[in-house]
Amino acid sequence: MAPRKILLIAGALFAGALFLYGPGFIRWVELRSGEGALKSEIGGLKLENQRLIEEARRLREDPSYAEAIYRNELGFVRPGETVVRLKEEKPAARKSSSTKNSSR
Repeated sequence: MAPRKILLIAGALFAGALFLYGPGFIRWVELRSGEGALKSEIGGLKLENQRLIEEARRLREDPSYAEAIYRNELGFVRPGETVVRLKEEKPAARKSSSTKNSSR
């Protein structure tokens, strides 16, 4: 066989293989690159799961912890306690009052 004919056959075989397997290979490479990100996310979710399991255990077993959560996050108070709520000054209001004072 002539070298040119061998080269044409090899090129045709390569083009056929690329046509058949190219998209699958590209998809495989994409999936492999995303695998690391997913493994990292799984690790973070496992840590968060452990933290939530520990918090659930503390809520069941530690009455003082549960009370602190009820008070801080849910706003519960004991009978006879008085709640005093303070409004925070808005940052824009503070800025304008400090600007007025500095211009005098």
